Order: sequence, then structure tokens, then C-alpha cells
Amino acid sequence: MASERESKPSVAVAIPAYNEADGIGGFLKEIDRALGPHASSLHLIVVDDASTDNTGEVVEAARPELSATVELITNPGNLGHGPSLMQGYQRALALDPDYVLQVDGDGQFHGSDLRRVLVLLNDDAHAVSGVRRFRQDPWFRMIMTRLVRTYVHSSFGVLARDPNCPLRGYETAVLRELLPLVPPNALVPNLYLTVVASRRGLALLEVDVSHRVRRGRSAEGSTWARGPGSVIPWRLVRFSLAALRESRAFRARMDTPGWARGAVR
Repeated sequence: MASERESKPSVAVAIPAYNEADGIGGFLKEIDRALGPHASSLHLIVVDDASTDNTGEVVEAARPELSATVELITNPGNLGHGPSLMQGYQRALALDPDYVLQVDGDGQFHGSDLRRVLVLLNDDAHAVSGVRRFRQDPWFRMIMTRLVRTYVHSSFGVLARDPNCPLRGYETAVLRELLPLVPPNALVPNLYLTVVASRRGLALLEVDVSHRVRRGRSAEGSTWARGPGSVIPWRLVRFSLAALRESRAFRARMDTPGWARGAVR
């Protein structure tokens, strides 16, 4: 039994969350059931981005029911999804597991697809990214994904079917190489990870994954919800414009001499 356990990889999962009290407890249990039997150790890192509901309490309540080790990081103020994800990645690297996986806390994926990512990594894939099939999102988010795919191809020369997908996994050594090239407070770190992986000549294996309605009372959630009487989620529009400006600055830095040899400044 000991040798069998030692042959399994150690895994850390970075999980940014904001106002996910409705569904995150059940999602953590699903992740635990899916990955626990296939890992020598499983560490779930939940970064609670100053939720206004009881997300943190729900995570703590789920802890005794999980075989995984759970670490809850609570931001003192709302930093946004990107910086929270960067915190999760950095903490995962500090644990030095064999593999680092990532999934958002809204539970729009199935634990079985996280297990697929882990199996592919264990079968010698160095980096794996999900491709959301049959998106279960409001119309404006699906349009945004199509625009992002076109933009990444035209601006960065990278062909990726779902470049910002929040379900992915990396060999720790690979993520340790790529993450310093991403701005520490990046709004869209997964998109940049897709780009820098391609720029480094790393094959990012894309795999179709199922997508489901957000776990909770609202399919939109509180982050990109539309205002009363509005068909346009203006907060998402403002975020997208800010991310576009940031990505252009990132693109310019990529063209500077020595960029590929060091971290983003």
C-alpha cells in the first residue's frame, strides 16, 4: 500500500472564489472525490476574494468531510479574480507538488474533468488546458470568449480554442518557469499563461471539458451580474476594456530585448 501511494503524484489545486457560498462546499467535495484516490497528497487552496457572503465559513465547514488538506486564504479587500488566482498559483508552487491544477470556485466544471487533466499530466503532458464545450453561460460571456480567441490570435499569434479557460493544469516545474513572466496583478493571468507557453514553445494540450450552470442561486453570479433593467453587464464591459489595455502593455513588453529570459517588471 505504501509503494502504491508513493507512485501517485502530489497535487495542489488553486481555487479563486468570490461570493460562492451557495455551491463551493459541494464542489470541494466533488473535487476531493475525483482527485483524492489518484493523488499521494491533495491540497486545495481556496482564495476568498473578500466575499460579502459566508464563502469562507462554508469552506471551513466542508474541511472535516474532505480527505484533502484545505487552505483558506482570505483577502482583506476585493482584489479581483486575476490577482486572487495569482495568489493561488504562487501558494501552490510554494508547496512544491508534482502538479498544479486550477479551477474557479463557481463550480462550472465537473470533478471528473479535473481528474482527466491530472491523468493527462501523469501521462507526460506538461501543461493541459480545458476547452469549454456547450457553454452554460449568459450570452454576453460566450460572445466575450469568441472575441478573446480572435484577439489572442491576431495580437499574439497564438491559436488557442479557449485561451482563458479556468480549468487547467501544469507540471510544477513548467508553471514555475511561466508564472514569473505574468504580471503579478494581472487581470487575466490564464490568458497570459497560454500566450507565454506558446512563446516558449511549450505544447499546451487542449482537451474538451463539460461545462455546467454555475452552482448557486444565480447563473450569472455576483461578479458579472447585470444591473436592474439593463441587458448589458457594464461591470464586465469595464473589466474587458481594462484587460484590453493591460494586454496591449503586456504585448509591448514581450517585444523588449531579454523579455523571455526574465520575469515581468
